[in-house]
Amino acid sequence: MTADRSLLSDKELHYLKDFMSWELLAMKKCADLANRCQDPEIQSLMRETGKKHLSHYQQLLGHLH
Repeated sequence: MTADRSLLSDKELHYLKDFMSWELLAMKKCADLANRCQDPEIQSLMRETGKKHLSHYQQLLGHLH
C-alpha cells in the first residue's frame, strides 16, 4: 500500500493490467462469436455483452488517469 492513496502500488497496477486484459479478451470473444453466429438474437446478445466488457475496460482505464 502506498502512503499517497492517489498513487497505485505495483501490485494494484498489476491487478488492473490483468483485469483490463481479461475484459479485452472477453470483448474479442463476444465479437467473434457474434460474427460467427447465425441466430440474430444470439448475435445481438453477444454484441451487447461485448459492449459491457468494453465499458468495464474503459472504467478500469479511467482509474489510471
